[in-house]
Amino acid sequence: MATRRRLAALILVLSVVLSGCAADSAAFQTTADENDTNTTTETTVAPTTTEVNVTEKYSVPVEGDDLPVDADRTFARVQALVGTNVEPQSVTVREGTARSNTADYYTSRSFFRIMGLDETNYSTKGASGVTYRDGEVRLTTREASDAEVERVLAHEFIHTVQMRSGMTESLNRESAVSRSTDASLVRQALVEGGAVYVTDSYSEQFQSPTVHQSDVVAEEYESGPAGNRYLWAPYHFGYRYVAATVDSPDELDTAYENHPETTEQLIHNYGPAEEPALDLELSTDDSGSWFRTDADTKGELVTRIVLRSQLSRARAAAAASGWGNDRLYVYEHSSGRTTGLAWALRWDDADEADEAQAAFRSYAAKHGDDSEASVQVERVTRETLVVFAGDDEFVDNAYAAGSDDEVEVAIDNRTTAGADVAFPAGPAPNDGGGTTTGVYSSP
Repeated sequence: MATRRRLAALILVLSVVLSGCAADSAAFQTTADENDTNTTTETTVAPTTTEVNVTEKYSVPVEGDDLPVDADRTFARVQALVGTNVEPQSVTVREGTARSNTADYYTSRSFFRIMGLDETNYSTKGASGVTYRDGEVRLTTREASDAEVERVLAHEFIHTVQMRSGMTESLNRESAVSRSTDASLVRQALVEGGAVYVTDSYSEQFQSPTVHQSDVVAEEYESGPAGNRYLWAPYHFGYRYVAATVDSPDELDTAYENHPETTEQLIHNYGPAEEPALDLELSTDDSGSWFRTDADTKGELVTRIVLRSQLSRARAAAAASGWGNDRLYVYEHSSGRTTGLAWALRWDDADEADEAQAAFRSYAAKHGDDSEASVQVERVTRETLVVFAGDDEFVDNAYAAGSDDEVEVAIDNRTTAGADVAFPAGPAPNDGGGTTTGVYSSP
């Protein structure tokens, strides 16, 4: 049992478990503390959810420390809201203490560290929880108010219902096929966004004053550093998508039908057939001292968060909105001491690429005041650019060439990349005739 739980917690941090939320391993909470007006936003409103008649009774097994709220009643209320009838799983409670406000996982990942997403400042108090794939819940209370504990428990019970009713079964199957960051964030957003949406309805129906979890999430996303923003993004944008897709909690299952497949579609409330990812292939030459160790697709949401770390909210969102596709390669030097990134991004058209290139140039220049890593933005074609980032030795010797849908990068050997693909005849439109280099330095 201990081995299974440790593995489940690790998978949660890696965003593979589709059900977990306010986990200790990620060090964050998903509800407001009524007594803490400095860190959360509280909205007191009259309940607006259609009155729910709770008739079913359940017996929830509770283990560990004392639970200050009625688990049986909370589970019954959640099921009445969603319109399901599944059997509850056990809840393990521990009182817990203050937690770390940082996430060491982020600093250990090359992309987070190099692109400046490793800064975090999580709340060190408040109730939190995690739900495992079988629907079991682990709850940490940390001297939170009864109302806060109840909201966190309701949120976790929604995950239990999502899984045991089968409404997220297709997402679980898809997780075994597509492991990119972009796809994982979509799945996490749909699951967590649904839980936030129903928790808001729960608070409206059964609590006074009403605390909207979606308001708390939005505040955490907007006000925190880049690492916080990465953590809260699936909750924030997932909630917005679900709220725009369903009219009431008993329609939650429809949010998982014909759902978005990219974070671009998620952000803009598109279905899977609208704005599909454009074709983009990235290849590399491993003949030098640098070797590819990882590959990924980050998506529009991560692109926005990266740019937002140094640019205004409006400019980052506008520049990222032209995202068409991306491919990221992580490189490690044969010495094992340095790391580099080659991030190819294709945009919807040349104008979008121009806007994105200018934004990445500004990002690189501003990040140069805070970090020791280098960033170079290289325009490959009218629609495609590559962001090289990392150690100076990597960035200075990196090169890219190709077409809109096929890009090749080479490190150490500038004559290799593009040997079998066409180079642009001249500078890309509005490219300024060259590349830009700036210096700058996961919950």
